[in-house]
Formats: sequence, structure tokens, C-alpha cells
Amino acid sequence: MGITHPQLTFRAGLARLFLGGPALVLLPLLFPRTRPHIWVLAVYLVVAGIEQVLIARGFAGRKRSFVAGLVDLFVLTYLIHLIGSTTSVFAAMYFLVGILNVLVVGLRVGVGLAVLNAVAYDSTVWAEWSGRLSFAPDGPDLTRGIPPTFEAALAATSLVTVLLVASTTVVGMLVHAVRKHERELMAANTRLDDLSQRDPLTGLFNRRQLFARLEHELARVKRDHALAVVMLDLDRFKHINDGQGHLRGDLLLKEIAGALSAATRTVDLAARYGGDEFMLVLPDTGSADAHVVAERITSAVRAVGAKFDAQRPVTASVGVAIAHTDDSIASIIRRADEAAYRAKKSGGDRVDETA
Repeated sequence: MGITHPQLTFRAGLARLFLGGPALVLLPLLFPRTRPHIWVLAVYLVVAGIEQVLIARGFAGRKRSFVAGLVDLFVLTYLIHLIGSTTSVFAAMYFLVGILNVLVVGLRVGVGLAVLNAVAYDSTVWAEWSGRLSFAPDGPDLTRGIPPTFEAALAATSLVTVLLVASTTVVGMLVHAVRKHERELMAANTRLDDLSQRDPLTGLFNRRQLFARLEHELARVKRDHALAVVMLDLDRFKHINDGQGHLRGDLLLKEIAGALSAATRTVDLAARYGGDEFMLVLPDTGSADAHVVAERITSAVRAVGAKFDAQRPVTASVGVAIAHTDDSIASIIRRADEAAYRAKKSGGDRVDETA
């Protein structure tokens, strides 16, 4: 199974801790003058930790992720300003942050955050060039206080802006394409899973799903839950196939399947048992309620059958079996089938129930 979006968000958030933790230790060692400002990074790690707790508890929305991206922007730009915006390799962190953002918040918001990061960096560099901000106040002695030249500022801002926005856009487009493909693959897998459980003609559940459901419900019977199983054997269906053709016979089966679905609850299971036989699994249903359902279904089948041949309509011989605690799948199906057989021997278009 692939990584879900909340999992991806959580892992992307961990990157803040994995990068911020070592930075908290290494930054004052590499740049001793940053020690008075290290509290900014410490507060950032606390905020990042709180954010991870929120993500773990399900608060992984886009708004939260966008705000987190703004916090990243502020802290990163501030630290880069302290140690040298145009002379420090830390500007490369913008690219990592851009990729992490686009993984979490998607293409549009991720690119928007990348643009904001580029604006923040460019503003800092040009403010340093113009003298409004001191350059690298906590940086090495060789560069501290020496503002970038116009050419250096132009080169740095152009490079970071173009590469940051371009790389974030490309990665975002790739992520978008991959996620779209994943959604399509999941939808296809869902359809395949559904097809594996359904009868291709009627759309009702097939025998495999019927037996799985019966196994589950019979286990519940042992815990004092009621269960009724209803078998339907169509009367005079061969007459439609022989007289009107198999296509009309298939259409009749489809309409009967629709009638069964309409006449049952969402918790019930309607399945095509085979040929012109259908079966219903009615959880938490006793004898009286099962008989009501069986009569309703008998009337529904009769109404469908009359649409195809009003003189000799297809009807249903219906058998009802109420589950016992010692029932197996084979035994309860056998009893429902025996009851349907008795209904057919009595003329069909009726309900019979077995003990």
C-alpha cells in the first residue's frame, strides 16, 4: 500500500526536526556570533514539534500547512540574513523547503510559497545592497558588514528566484501527475475488486461474496443474532428464453435483480446463486419479518415478469430458512432450497418456509 497524504505530511514535517535539530547545535559552533539569536531556532523546533502532534491527531489541512510554510520562510530568511545571504550555501535550503512544501500542499500552493520565499530572499539581498540592512551581521569576519555588489545581488536573486520557482514547479507537476495516476489506479483497483464480487450480468453479488457473507453472519448467529436466508427460483423463465430470445431473458434477469435490490435493506445481501436462482441474506431478521420480505419480493418479481409476458408471467418460487446456531453454509442453503422446491411443486409464485 502506498503512503497516504497524512503520512506524507507527517514525514515532511519530520524533516523540519531532522534539519533544525542539527542546525541548533552546529550553527553557534560554525558561526559563534549567532548564539544570541539561536532562541529563534529553538522556538522554531518547539513549533515544529507541536505541528507534528497536530498532524498525528489529524489536523493536516492545507491552511495549517500553508502557515507552516510561512514560518519556514521567516526563520530561514532570518538565519540566512545573519550569516550571509549571498555568501552562504544556506540559501540552498530554500530549494529543499520548496520541495517539501509542494509534496504537502500541492502544486498551486507549493509554487505560491516558493514565490513568497523568493520574494523574501530577494528583498533581503536588495535591502542589504542598499544599506537598509547590515550584511551578514553574524557571519565570518571576511564578509561581515560588506554588502554585496550590484552584480552579486543581481546574480544571487536571479539565480535563486528562477531556480526556486522552476524546480518547485517541476517537482509539483511530477507530484501532481503521480498522485493523479495513483487516484486512477486506486479507482481501477476498486472497480476490479467490485467486479470480482459481482455477477457480470445482473450486478448482484456472486457466489463467492454470498458464501463469505453467510460465513460472517452464521458466526453472528452463534452470538444470538437472528438470520434469514431466502432462495428464489424463477418460474417459467425458460419460456421467455425460448420464446423471446436470450437477450430478452438477460434483460428480465437484470430487471429482477433491480427489483430485489430495491426491495431489500442496505444491510441485506442480494446475490445471483446461478442461472435463474437468486438468494438473499437478511441479517437480524426473524421468521415473521423474513416472510414479509419474501412476500414483497414475490410480488415484485411477478410485476417484472408481467412486463415481459402478461399472459404467462415469470414468477418466483420462494423458500425461507431461519438459521440455527449449528447451521453451516451448506445446511442453511439446502433448507432454503428445499423450501423453494416445495413452493414450486405447489404451483410456484408463492412462499414456503422451512424450520
